[in-house]
Amino acid sequence: MDVVGFGALNVDLIYEVDLASLRIEAGRERMVKDEEFKRFLKLLKEKGKLKSKSGGGSAANTIYALAKMGFSTGYVGKVGRDEEGRFLVSELKMAGVDTSRIKQDERSGLCIALSDRKGERSILVMPYANDELSYSEIDLDYLNRAKLVHITSFAGDRPFEVQKKAVKKITTKISFNPGEPHIKRGIGQLSPILERTFILFATEKEIEMLTGQDYRNGLRKLSRFGIKIFVCTLGEKGSYILSEEEELQVPAEKVEVVDTTGAGDVYAAGFLAGLLKGFSLSDSAKLATKMACESIRGYGRQRYPDREFFSRIKV
Repeated sequence: MDVVGFGALNVDLIYEVDLASLRIEAGRERMVKDEEFKRFLKLLKEKGKLKSKSGGGSAANTIYALAKMGFSTGYVGKVGRDEEGRFLVSELKMAGVDTSRIKQDERSGLCIALSDRKGERSILVMPYANDELSYSEIDLDYLNRAKLVHITSFAGDRPFEVQKKAVKKITTKISFNPGEPHIKRGIGQLSPILERTFILFATEKEIEMLTGQDYRNGLRKLSRFGIKIFVCTLGEKGSYILSEEEELQVPAEKVEVVDTTGAGDVYAAGFLAGLLKGFSLSDSAKLATKMACESIRGYGRQRYPDREFFSRIKV
């Protein structure tokens, strides 16, 4: 296969709400306990508006987008033996993702994505089945048959330890998009994965959190791990690409924003699609920008680019 994803699987419940009225900081992602999660759901029925229910999880979004564009993809993760689990697997299957290595537990992971009219968002995660993934459930041969393994975060400690153990046995190229849950763990804990990473995706804020430096200097600090390509998304400022041979600043495109949830995941899908097609780093970044812009015109996965969009796009 072209790419196999390895990360959390969640049902995303996307609500439009005034973040200030809930006293929630914009731009954050955090794990909550069961009782707090239930309280938020109850509060959102009064103060929020459910805009979309879709499959989620950073790697799952990227793999879903790549499958819709026509690439061969698979997934390693865990869902519940419940309605949400069937929904998650069915949505991936319909896009063309091989779900044969997705394991099951009691209850599927849930994610509340809060979005306001300014396009700001905040994320609350209840991991459930994701936290129960064990090393014995990882098919390493399956991962190593892919051209790329795309790894993203789990909220809990157990699956994170599984990922760290698994990367030592993964021989194919690794694409790593740590996200805030992994970034908070710090360089020391992330080093086993960073040492095996071929391409790193992160936001400007995440690089600053991880390194204590601005994104340019922060990425150079991380280069000691041997990472070949760095992709740093900068929001309205576009994106910054760094490799041994090139340093690129790619501008953003103006588009009407409906929901930014998953935009970075679709950007990653577009960039990986470009690399798989043999595009230059510059053209891969331009393709990724157009893909992400298309995705934020709808809620959840409603406007993820498909094969037709990919075939007619010009970079």
